[in-house]
Amino acid sequence: MSWSRAIAIGCAVALLGCGRAGGVPTASDPATRRNQTIEELEQRGLAFAVVGDLTRAEQYLSAALSQGADVRRVLPALVHVCIESGRYRAAGEYLRAYMREDPDNSKLHLLYGLLEASVGDRAVALREYDAALRAHPDDPDTHFALAILLRDGVGDAAGADAHFREYLRLVPQGAHAPEARASLLQEEAR
Repeated sequence: MSWSRAIAIGCAVALLGCGRAGGVPTASDPATRRNQTIEELEQRGLAFAVVGDLTRAEQYLSAALSQGADVRRVLPALVHVCIESGRYRAAGEYLRAYMREDPDNSKLHLLYGLLEASVGDRAVALREYDAALRAHPDDPDTHFALAILLRDGVGDAAGADAHFREYLRLVPQGAHAPEARASLLQEEAR
């Protein structure tokens, strides 16, 4: 599993404070036609996720959101299900729908950027990382993700170096510190 996919899954699980919104596309699953409660839709979606039926899980969780489920609880599960099933664009669509309601949420921007980077849309990923850093300039994970994209996806070694250094300044013993140190351009690579 690539670093982008691994961190995207981790971020999806950790998402908090997404706000409340409507307008996410709903599945045409029978779940939406049975007058089920929000709780039933959510529970069924989570149950399908546990047994590995990720398509059904997405349908039920999406239906729960469209009916007004707690976004902070359901959106991370929905995005996680989409990522696990390799539906990165779908995960991004769900995030984008909720980002309109909470445009300053740096976690949403970071996760959306990671998803876009994983499908090769570097321009959108760069824009989202920039938005995440504007909202939360001291977020080491965003600095590291941006450094990786600049180094590996854009070929901007100097830009990557600056963000690796900022990551190391913020968390000198962080989980990605060895890679960040190894990626520095000059004498501080040790």
